[in-house]
Amino acid sequence: MNPITKLNSGDYITIPLFCGEEEVEVFCTGDNQFDDEGDYKEDGFPLIQTELDCLNWFLENININDYKKEITAYCNERYEMCSDTEITEEDLPDEVSIVAIAINVTSLFQSNDGFVYPEISFYGDCECDPEHGICIGFRDKKFLGIYSQDWTL
Repeated sequence: MNPITKLNSGDYITIPLFCGEEEVEVFCTGDNQFDDEGDYKEDGFPLIQTELDCLNWFLENININDYKKEITAYCNERYEMCSDTEITEEDLPDEVSIVAIAINVTSLFQSNDGFVYPEISFYGDCECDPEHGICIGFRDKKFLGIYSQDWTL
């Protein structure tokens, strides 16, 4: 895959997911989404080089299929809270729908309580928690974990 040299927040790219390729939105949730006055930029602003570098690393090195075990465990933990449902890795294409890649390059990567936020993540919906969705996050070129969508927002 050729490196992406130009992309706007809100643009779509095609990536491999569980059982084939899917078109997903790429959006910025980090510092670049704000202008010099601290206001949100208008939709479709260009990603900066740091974000493009992060995205290109992600696309070259991360395959969601390598995290099936972790995603399945996350979904089953959510199900344990409210039902008898249990899924297997084979159920993931029907369980999880990745709709975006969120890029969160920011000066604040850790909250005051020590909670670490991902730089880049798969972002989507999941049947086990339709209200909060799913975020599969990475930071410093390492898998960080799986939480709800608000982890990267």
